[in-house]
Amino acid sequence: MNGEDAFVDAVRTLAPEGASLVLGPGDDAALIEREAGPLAATADMLVEGVDFLPDEEPERLGRRAIAVNLSDLAAMGAEPEFFLLSIGFPRRRGGEYPLAIARGAAARGGEFGARLAGGDLSEAPQTVLAVALWGRPAGPALRRSGAAPGDLVYLSGHPGQAAAGLRLARRLAAFAAQGSTPTARFPELSRDDEERLLAAFRDPVPRLALGTALSRERLASAAIDVSDGVGRDAGRLARASGVKVVLERHALPVSMALGAFAAAEDLDPITLLLAGGDDYELLFTASPSQAARLEARSGAFGALVTRVGRVEAGLGAVLADGRSEMDVARLGHDHLEPGS
Repeated sequence: MNGEDAFVDAVRTLAPEGASLVLGPGDDAALIEREAGPLAATADMLVEGVDFLPDEEPERLGRRAIAVNLSDLAAMGAEPEFFLLSIGFPRRRGGEYPLAIARGAAARGGEFGARLAGGDLSEAPQTVLAVALWGRPAGPALRRSGAAPGDLVYLSGHPGQAAAGLRLARRLAAFAAQGSTPTARFPELSRDDEERLLAAFRDPVPRLALGTALSRERLASAAIDVSDGVGRDAGRLARASGVKVVLERHALPVSMALGAFAAAEDLDPITLLLAGGDDYELLFTASPSQAARLEARSGAFGALVTRVGRVEAGLGAVLADGRSEMDVARLGHDHLEPGS
């Protein structure tokens, strides 16, 4: 193990031990015990040129910044309460620019009960957004650990669409830089497909309703926010639980939009789904005894929920096609691995 996960392991040794810190670095959020009950706290950043394209609309940046953090709380089954927003930006953009970011974040957070409580502002050579968010678990907090052999694996939404949306957004930006009128129309895709893929990248929907239901109703044994690719995050859940996660190729939910994009670009949609990143969906496990109740309730979660695999004894995450297995635990994004 190396890269980002190794860094997190090193940071974990720096976290102070104590009864109030129930869960420190290494999960989607920290868990802190207080007299009023457990608190889930998380922080995340968006950096221009790394996490979003230059000249992205500021209100949309604010919406995305808070959604990324809300997804972390969703993976813990926590209901958000307050957040802090810090903005670094080039002075040339003017004072309206950070205000528009804050408006977008406040509006998006408000949709899920998260209220803006403060933050910081600084000049910077490029735009950087940092959010700290906290809330309270709706029931027993979900963790990456807890999956056991025999459990079933589930996935929300349609991962891979954000990766396709990023490719489309880059093409649009290139057209604009050449003086072309920005348009989301590509001959290979329907306009609805284009808009769906672009929205998946630019304005993700955090799965709070699903996460809190899994916690409140004790439906899941383990969960993780899918932000760096289904393959890599399945590997992280497997490692935390000490198990092997088997993803079944035929069961993975490839949307029509992703399938059309992959065909037009001569790409494998399964590779985009497993390695794309920026999805902010939930990957979770449940015991067979909970499967019927979970699947009967899936229509109330506000998102498609698909059974995509199983948990076995062993270690790692693999993609199975009925004939062979392929290691997928390193597919996806890692901030510290070259070329990831």
